[in-house]
Amino acid sequence: MYEPKVIHAISGPRNISTALMYSFAQRPNCMVIDEPFYAPFLKRTDLNHPGKKETLDSYPNSSEGSIERINMFIRSSENKEIYLKNMAHHMVDVPWDWTKNAAHIFWIRHPRKVIRSFSKVLPNLSLSDIGIVEQANQWRKVQQFHGRKIIVDSDEMLLNPEKTFPAICDSLGIPFYTQMLSWSKGLKPFDGTWWPHWYSNVHKTSSFESGSQLGTPLNTKYSKIELDAMPYYLELYRSRLKFS
Repeated sequence: MYEPKVIHAISGPRNISTALMYSFAQRPNCMVIDEPFYAPFLKRTDLNHPGKKETLDSYPNSSEGSIERINMFIRSSENKEIYLKNMAHHMVDVPWDWTKNAAHIFWIRHPRKVIRSFSKVLPNLSLSDIGIVEQANQWRKVQQFHGRKIIVDSDEMLLNPEKTFPAICDSLGIPFYTQMLSWSKGLKPFDGTWWPHWYSNVHKTSSFESGSQLGTPLNTKYSKIELDAMPYYLELYRSRLKFS
């Protein structure tokens, strides 16, 4: 039986990951799945995220259940591709063998930008909340798999999506489609139940917007988190896909 190509995207929060999911959803015969390990993450950590109850009530609460749900979609899908939008920090302690045949794309962003944006939603965030350490560990892990694997700095992608997206698709071994550069505004049928708390801004968009500036240094409360995050970000950044 034919199995669709799985494109496994691993990101940190506040890294245009939802817009990227919308972009890949425009591909012909591509199904997208929104953060399949969010419910197990909330169950395991007991963090009080907005929409926690709705998430736990709507999705499998275990990693095993989430993997089986993904595999069910893979077995039953009539699509040629499945794009998984995952958060790196959601996947701590999740087995990865089920991804061994996937193409992996790691989306990264400068920690200062992530922290500045995410702290508006979670003021008491810590290093583990931004997922950069987890991304670095997971990038090392996927080197054992034979599928294609790339790292993309989101802000570099945003400099010229018409140029960078064809290069990204080529590196993943899939064709580029111009319709990936735009989508309809508003709620999508594949949005997770948590969308009211996190997706209000992206629902106002219909295409990629320019990246934000690095901006002034963070205040003392957050500057230590940025300092601790930078070695992991730079490790990934050195291995990123270059567009020039």
